[in-house]
Amino acid sequence: MVMGIARGQEYQLISTFCFTFPAGTPGSKDPVSNGHIHSQTIVSRNGHKFMVLNYTDLQQGLTCDELTKRAKVIEPLTERTREVVAYDLTLNVEPSMNRQQIAAVIARCGQTVEAEYIVEFTNPVGSGEKHFACSDQGLLQNYLWFSTFAGVLTPMYLHALRVLQRRQVHNDVSAIFFTATAFFGVRVWLFTMHLIVYSRNGMGLGMLLFVAQFLDFISTTMVTLVLMALVHGVYVTRPCIPPGSEERMRLLRVIGGFTAPYLFSTLACGFQVDGQLVPYGVLHSVASWPYLLARGCTGIFCLNKGMSLAREGDSIVQQKKHLILKFSFVAASWLMLMPVLVLFSSEDTWHHDSLMMDVGSFCMFGILLYEFWPSRFGALFSCIKPTERLHPYSEFGLSD
Repeated sequence: MVMGIARGQEYQLISTFCFTFPAGTPGSKDPVSNGHIHSQTIVSRNGHKFMVLNYTDLQQGLTCDELTKRAKVIEPLTERTREVVAYDLTLNVEPSMNRQQIAAVIARCGQTVEAEYIVEFTNPVGSGEKHFACSDQGLLQNYLWFSTFAGVLTPMYLHALRVLQRRQVHNDVSAIFFTATAFFGVRVWLFTMHLIVYSRNGMGLGMLLFVAQFLDFISTTMVTLVLMALVHGVYVTRPCIPPGSEERMRLLRVIGGFTAPYLFSTLACGFQVDGQLVPYGVLHSVASWPYLLARGCTGIFCLNKGMSLAREGDSIVQQKKHLILKFSFVAASWLMLMPVLVLFSSEDTWHHDSLMMDVGSFCMFGILLYEFWPSRFGALFSCIKPTERLHPYSEFGLSD
């Protein structure tokens, strides 16, 4: 279901949709049910038309009159009085339109469109799929599996967190990682809830979707900080990156260059009324290009840093060389996965690609949880800062 206000041009695209019809049983004489387009339109000027046509015709940039000639359905919205009039239309979509991308358009050739609308597309399939377009089929089922998987991993996550807390060995990197993991799991559950509601009313819960996308922004930014710290050897081969150093300033610039465009992309995606069904704050538009470029560059930066650190001759670095290389390849693979998939994806494959992105995120979090597991935590983070726990009298200028 989509709703909005059409203003300005001779014609305006309301939405596109791809209907899916169930396969008929061989030899069955039972007719296949039709799909439906339910349109509620309010107009206050003469000459409006509600049209249904192939999306490919719209992409060709044809004029309003040419689109009118090619339209499959034309319903005049004629105003004969000076009062505002509402039109309630229900159009049947026959099985011959199976898996064809169609477009619903409000047109007023020769004049500007002035209308308000609510349009609902309904598939002739089961209740769990009737509001999902062709490319969205199966999305709910996949995220139900993702939610189940996240639920299964939650006890393992809580066990590792509690053991490390009881041992009082948490550091900045591990604290950020476990927080990011929690945000990631909640994001998956919230997006699944949005899809469940969407399967019932065709709209979902817009605020829930926005919160899920914003949590993805937070968790992605936080886990990127963790990966950057690991490829720099923080707590692994050295206690910190020297404050005020050129290396630290370069790292801050990379983090800022990653975070700012992703925040902009998330907000641009979250405030779209007719946004795509994806849990990421990423669009197939110019608004997301800076973030995708920054994400790819950050992946290359992490790989180069990890490789250069692994080549150093320091004995401590050499002992941890395999870990540094592992983290650099994990960071580069995960960060560059999204830009590569978006680059080669289309509207028809976008949801399949978004599922691959979540599979990649699950794998990345799983690898880090394995390395942060209590039995391996001490061997990984063997280089720690002097702390008040180790030096309880440091405030007096004394040491143990």
